[in-house]
Amino acid sequence: MRRVALTLALCACTHAQAPRARLAGEILSIAGVVGLVAGALTTKYSGDHLGQIMGTASVASAFGIGLYAAGDLTDPQRGPKPETEAQKLRRWAKILTERAGGAAREGRCPRVRRLEKRVNLYHRDIHDFVFMKDPEILKCLEAPPPAPGAQ
Repeated sequence: MRRVALTLALCACTHAQAPRARLAGEILSIAGVVGLVAGALTTKYSGDHLGQIMGTASVASAFGIGLYAAGDLTDPQRGPKPETEAQKLRRWAKILTERAGGAAREGRCPRVRRLEKRVNLYHRDIHDFVFMKDPEILKCLEAPPPAPGAQ
């Protein structure tokens, strides 16, 4: 038990090294299992060296599992990658474009005008190539704004 704790302590890695530690652990543990299977298949031919083959493969597999665990405990990859600011603005521009389309179909042109400014601010390409291509939205934007105080 002390050896396992010492091995994990020695293999403690940084955030940047964790993905490489996981990959090395995967490869080493799989290689150990392949060595165990190969040793089992060659028992008839290996003679006195069977204990060495099986021992080496077992140690390699155990060390690989420990290395993978150390990498995973250092930097667990859970959930999707965080969204960048540009991705968030693009997503919101798409959402607001859909909302503006619904408001235009309901005849709520003042809301479409407000949303148009925000979509233009969030993502210029979506504004120009999606928002401004919707015929219902264009009808709302081309209609004269209502006079103040008129409903």
